[in-house]
Amino acid sequence: MNHRERVLTALNHKEPDRVPIDLWGSASRICNDLYFRIVEDLGLDGYGDYERASRCSDYVDYRISDIIDADFRHINIGKPKYFKKRTTNEGISFDEWGIGTKRNVHNKYPVVVYSPLVGADIDDIDKHKWPIPEDTGRIEGIKEKVENWAHNTDYSITATPAVSGLAFDICLFLRGFENFLIDLYSNPKFAEKLIQKVTDIITKINVYYLKPIGKYLDWIEFTSDYGMQDRPFLSSEKFRQFFLKPNKELFETVKKLAPNAKIFLHSCGSVKELIPDFIEMGVNILNSLQPRARDMNSFELKKEFGKDLIFHGGVDIQGGIIGSLEEAIEESKTRIKAFAPGGGYIFGPSNHFLEDTPTENFFVIYKIARKFGKYPIRINC
Repeated sequence: MNHRERVLTALNHKEPDRVPIDLWGSASRICNDLYFRIVEDLGLDGYGDYERASRCSDYVDYRISDIIDADFRHINIGKPKYFKKRTTNEGISFDEWGIGTKRNVHNKYPVVVYSPLVGADIDDIDKHKWPIPEDTGRIEGIKEKVENWAHNTDYSITATPAVSGLAFDICLFLRGFENFLIDLYSNPKFAEKLIQKVTDIITKINVYYLKPIGKYLDWIEFTSDYGMQDRPFLSSEKFRQFFLKPNKELFETVKKLAPNAKIFLHSCGSVKELIPDFIEMGVNILNSLQPRARDMNSFELKKEFGKDLIFHGGVDIQGGIIGSLEEAIEESKTRIKAFAPGGGYIFGPSNHFLEDTPTENFFVIYKIARKFGKYPIRINC
């Protein structure tokens, strides 16, 4: 099988020749310090494309994809041309939503330090300066790149998120975490209006982004972290009350632009009790399958939801691949044994490869996927 055939077979819940392998998607990038080590160890000349597509990973380098025989090419939305990020003398950077972030001195990653709607009332929502969805910088060059991949390669093509997060995440940042979670209980009319406004903006950005490329895509990625390590942020009842309908409408709109594409959702943490709601709102592919989170046992998830979902990722970055080489090998085999039988599994990490991942462990897990992930899966090995 070629790369695209392999992926499409897995997406149809059938067994390909081996499990498809992913890298450089919205939850499978390589954070900068590890990436620099890999480039140095391989003796590569220079770095890949400078995409700044996540908070920890600035580069996308398909030379590494080719070395591990990954099956994908992922298109990333461009940066707005008519918005220039502003940074204060204190190091606070403001994005197009008006949210202010600052680099954490301990781990170097940005954290939210300014939420523009902290003191807002319901009338202030319409007055806020919102992003301009149809900014030409978002789509410059993406149609040509995707068409080249479609016509001149055999890779599966997917779209990474147009916006980092869905309404839940953006509202938390706009309003402040505590304020917004309280709104869901004590100020529901405000919460509903803010959620709908943010969802409308996200939908318009996605329409503008996907219209030129939708027919070429095998899946479209969305990210929203509904889980903590030991529980969801919200009960299923609150999730259904506020987020199921807006998310479902967003996904239905996107599907009209890309009728052959699956809907991919990344959500960290313990989200098992929300999975039926994810399925109802139109999710086809679920990531990150964080195995150390509560109730996220890989074998049980496959048994309970394997007919309805394709599973993506799951390889443990909280312990499984940051220890010894033998532990990384066993971790990779465990996820394959759990998720791969019967098809419907894409091999990858449960989130971005962080700096504490040994370089040799990064390469060995993909070696295991190519070898041990051949069908029929050898469950007892």
